[in-house]
Amino acid sequence: MNLDSITVAAVTGGSVTGPPALFSGLSIDSRKVAPGDLFIALKGPNHDAHDFLAEALVNAAGAIVGRIPESLSARGHSLVRVPNTLAALHALARYVRTTLAPRVVAVVGSVGKTTTKELVATVLARRFAVAKTTGNLNNTIGMPAEVVRMPEGTEVAVLEMGMSTPGEIKLLSELVRPDVAVVTAIQPEHMANFTSLAGVLDANAEILAGLSRKGTVVANGDDAGARSLAGRHSGPVILFSLGKSDATVWASSIAEGPDGTRFVLHVPEGEEPVSLPLPGRHNVSNFLAAAAVGVALGMQVGEIARSAGSAVAAPHRGEIHELPDGTVVYDDAYNSSPAALEASFAAFEALGKGRRLVAVVGDMLEMGRFAAEYHAEAGRRLAGRAALLVAVGEESRRLAENAREAQRISRPSVNETQPVHLRENVVLEAKDADEASALLLPRLEPGDAVFVKASRGMRLEKVVAAVLASRKAG
Repeated sequence: MNLDSITVAAVTGGSVTGPPALFSGLSIDSRKVAPGDLFIALKGPNHDAHDFLAEALVNAAGAIVGRIPESLSARGHSLVRVPNTLAALHALARYVRTTLAPRVVAVVGSVGKTTTKELVATVLARRFAVAKTTGNLNNTIGMPAEVVRMPEGTEVAVLEMGMSTPGEIKLLSELVRPDVAVVTAIQPEHMANFTSLAGVLDANAEILAGLSRKGTVVANGDDAGARSLAGRHSGPVILFSLGKSDATVWASSIAEGPDGTRFVLHVPEGEEPVSLPLPGRHNVSNFLAAAAVGVALGMQVGEIARSAGSAVAAPHRGEIHELPDGTVVYDDAYNSSPAALEASFAAFEALGKGRRLVAVVGDMLEMGRFAAEYHAEAGRRLAGRAALLVAVGEESRRLAENAREAQRISRPSVNETQPVHLRENVVLEAKDADEASALLLPRLEPGDAVFVKASRGMRLEKVVAAVLASRKAG
């Protein structure tokens, strides 16, 4: 990013006060401003960044503001005053997308977006100069900010688009006008804001708003919702699938192991064996999505297959920690939904084969009126699959209750005289991450396989940190 204050004012419809300035970066957080940054003072429901301008301008080269506090008006700072600072951020994103003119790959869907985004970037980096959204910056503030930060020379931008309400993906899609739209799957998510799965489908289908008729939709051929969304596009469609040879990109001979998954990748050009250092069939599906993007952008099957070796799990999204005492921790604590929980736990079972399985599962948030149903079903699905299950949170009480009930049906007798840590299929409850850690740590044994998953608000990464600290120390 290299922008001057005059250009920023022209793009955003603002007016400059103070000396001219050149900006080499962008910040929307006053605590993280780097020298040379352009700071944008956004106003949110709880905080107004204008209140932190003085702090931001210690390092920032200037700022976009909606108002100029009297305490700053005569200090000689380079300020661009605009009617609406969020609209100004969006205007800058449009400008950078147009001037740099990269090809844009946008990733939407209910599950696997971040991992798929990372894998798409990994595959494309074999041939192109790639920029990508970092972390989980996928909303109407974070994603445009990432676009503005794209470096000169970017050939392909890989952007994750998230949503919690209708209209958000439409805004983002029209902002960056993607060339390729990737649809991972349409499953229950943010159900507090939708009355049905059809609403989730419609919200994700907003990706088509900015996609040209010549643009390509890459969709999961194994997911009915993704197929339905792809059917709304009049242009090219590439389907990927775990085994369906009627798809354009598909996998065969899938083998899961402790060091990842192996399979044969099939594309129109041919086939190639792939070794993916990520566990689970769901990650094979994520890689197939990335491979399909590679096909759409003209890559060869060999370079796509070779890129798999560089894949790494994003933080708290299927990270694997192997500890000195033989304990293995599967850290998937960043987010959760019914489909994601089932897919992730299946991968964990393959990873932990031959070990004692221990699971810490927390609330799936934003499920609205479906919360009780989804947590009860999750409990029934998890019943009997772990020697110890710790259910964390208010909603997960139903998960625990249904896991116990299902186990009573399938396992009518339990030797209650055994110590808790030696019994099979024990289900415990905790109100939060700290209590879960206190229940879990005394019951762990060397060589256990530990699974941790919940929605972000449950903060179960604290459980992962506690296990890592205790096992390394012990």
